[in-house]
Amino acid sequence: MKKYKKFFSVILCAALICVLFSACSSGGGESGEITEDTMLIAYTQEISPFIYMNSSGQLEGFDVDLIKDTFDSFKGDYKNYKFVQVDENYVLGEDPAYTDENGNDYYALIFCGGMHKNQGTYNEDYSWSEDVLKNDIITVVPKSSSVKSYGNIAGAKAGVLNELCANALDENTAVKNNLASLNVYNSSDELFAALDSGAVDAAVIDSFSFYSSGKAQAYTALNGALDSIEYAYAFYKNEDYSEGFNEAVKEMLSPDYGEGDTLTPLVEKYFGFHEACVFTYETE
Repeated sequence: MKKYKKFFSVILCAALICVLFSACSSGGGESGEITEDTMLIAYTQEISPFIYMNSSGQLEGFDVDLIKDTFDSFKGDYKNYKFVQVDENYVLGEDPAYTDENGNDYYALIFCGGMHKNQGTYNEDYSWSEDVLKNDIITVVPKSSSVKSYGNIAGAKAGVLNELCANALDENTAVKNNLASLNVYNSSDELFAALDSGAVDAAVIDSFSFYSSGKAQAYTALNGALDSIEYAYAFYKNEDYSEGFNEAVKEMLSPDYGEGDTLTPLVEKYFGFHEACVFTYETE
């Protein structure tokens, strides 16, 4: 009889371990295989620091970590998710994002990768999360510079980082027309080298690049932004998870939920300054 009791106890313990393991494994995660239980999240191109391939061939970035930290809170009936790269003109919920070997089509429900509103028909085509991040186009000068504001920038030689910043300057003709010269640089390292050598007097740069460079302490940013770009996440309207996503991000930001504010450290990790986070969400 004792042998049977011992045997029964072993079986019971094994069963309990299985139940506990199952409970711990019930959370969703990134999937290796795409099935009907997989929510597809689309991006058109790698764009650091939002989503990009690391040296080990794995996707990483702010979007990757944000989805990992929020998915279980908004996933609905989906059990896991998968990032899929799609064409530039891809339409959520309409164009197949993946086709398996049996010819079954799967459609993405979320767009990530530096998405922002007010492009083409995006506002009408999709539901959107609240804005999560803001990238300002700013002008920086050496701390010893005599240029203290846009009011006395006349005659300065300016360097501009990439087309995004050049377009912002084009929209501010009062500033641009007062510059003595203008040169475009392809990297922040080249731009800072020109600023340090005196080849340019001021640098027009986006705040993401500026604060993540590790050189922000050496320069002064003039008050006022030439432009601002807000970044959010687009959702397929007919299967809209934006409210659940907003709630999940709100929980991340809350100091009173779970482990406290985990969103701000994530923003600082990838963008270099916590002010890049502009997320606010109030339920009715």
